[in-house]
Amino acid sequence: MPKLTTIAGIIKEVLKARGLGSGDTLSKLRGKWANAVGGKIAQHAQPQMIREGRLTLTVDSPAWMSQLSMLSPEIIEKINAALEEGAVKELKFCLGTPAKNEREKKAAPIKKREISPEEKDAIERATAKIVDKELRSSAKKMLSKSCKRVK
Repeated sequence: MPKLTTIAGIIKEVLKARGLGSGDTLSKLRGKWANAVGGKIAQHAQPQMIREGRLTLTVDSPAWMSQLSMLSPEIIEKINAALEEGAVKELKFCLGTPAKNEREKKAAPIKKREISPEEKDAIERATAKIVDKELRSSAKKMLSKSCKRVK
C-alpha cells in the first residue's frame, strides 16, 4: 500500500520550495509575540512575515525602528527562545501601522502571475500520492493559487 501524503506535508514542501517560512512558525510567533518581546515593543511593532530566516516587523515610527534595530540581537534571541527553535536569524523593519489583530488588517490586493511549467510539474509530483481524487484536485487548486501569487 502506498504511503499517504498529508495536505500539511504538501503545503510545507511547497512553502519550503518557494523560500517561504512556515506559516506555523509565524502563527506561533504572533501568539507569543507580546510575551516574547515585552508589551512595550509589542505596542509599536508586529511580526508580518518570516522568509528564509528573516523576520519582517512593521514598526509604527522611525524612532522605534531605530531603537529596535539596535536591539535586534536581543530581540532575535527572545523570539527564538519563545519559539523553541532557531527560526529567526535576522530582522527587517518596515514603517507602517502594525495590525494588533487579524480584524485590523486590511487585505492588500494580491498580484497574480502565470504558473511556470516547472511549478506545474512540482504540483503534479507533490499531489501524485494523494489517493482520493477529490482531495488531490483540491490540493492542486490550492497549490496553483499559491504559486500564482507574486512573490
